[in-house]
Amino acid sequence: MHGIIERMRIAYLLYSGRKYYDIVPVCQQLAKQGDHVFIMVSDEKARDEVTVAFAGSRRVHISRKLEFAQEGDMSLARGTLLQMRDALALEDIHFDYFINLTEGMLPVKRREEIVSFLEENPGDYYYVDRTEEEDPNLRPKTLKYYAYTNMLVFPKNKWVRWNTKATANFLNLIGVRRTNDDHMVIGSPWFILQNETAAVLAENFAYCSDKFKLSWYPEEMVYAMMLEKYLPNHTHINQDLRVVGPSGSWVESQGARPLKREVLDAHPEALFGGTFFSDDDEALYEEILARYNEGYTKASNDQKPEVNESEFNQMIDKLSR
Repeated sequence: MHGIIERMRIAYLLYSGRKYYDIVPVCQQLAKQGDHVFIMVSDEKARDEVTVAFAGSRRVHISRKLEFAQEGDMSLARGTLLQMRDALALEDIHFDYFINLTEGMLPVKRREEIVSFLEENPGDYYYVDRTEEEDPNLRPKTLKYYAYTNMLVFPKNKWVRWNTKATANFLNLIGVRRTNDDHMVIGSPWFILQNETAAVLAENFAYCSDKFKLSWYPEEMVYAMMLEKYLPNHTHINQDLRVVGPSGSWVESQGARPLKREVLDAHPEALFGGTFFSDDDEALYEEILARYNEGYTKASNDQKPEVNESEFNQMIDKLSR
């Protein structure tokens, strides 16, 4: 089994608006066994601190082409596509899988279990909920311009979201709408994609900006639509293998929210879940964070630790002054 773990390499695609002390442990855990982490850090101060913390790391990459991202905004979808492109451009490194983890999402099984599952059940995993044939409202909704999706408070501020929809309806009424003749589908924004599939998305990343500027939760549509467009014979496994709060399953136009232990326990099939933060349920957060590398023994030829805690704390002290 150890040989299988060494053979597979994963590129994790993340974003976070949290502080450095929330970001660093997650990156450390995900990169410990040779996988790579590509992360967009929306908070400018935290981005500088995380950059310093992983200055000597070859496996943690701080995104600079698109630094800011948030759910519901094109910045998240486009940033994730750019992360794929950056990962594929690395010399002498081949990633078997690309897995996106939104803020607060973590593996809920050991790496050994995740790798074994993907070895035994290879494929592209993402969930398509419905198409425009099943939901005639999907196309007119997608063609509208939602003017305030790029505001920082958009994901959770009810007034901003209401005003965004009202403005979109007005613009649509006077004929201001986008043009997109592609087949409309919608589903979970989370995926597990093989290298060749991710390469197709990365090659055509401009499609996101061309077709989904000022759109409503583009991450729920753009990946699946791009694969249907650029890989017309593509087949996928219609699961996202995530358990997310509060209900356990993806909810349209809503990112993952705090996940309770009883909901997690009710989904033993899940490989990833969220959200997990220390300020929601510290005990569960610590348990899940440690689980990914549970039982792992550092091999003699591994790299030195990604972050020297003493040096890291000294650097943070200097940055804070």
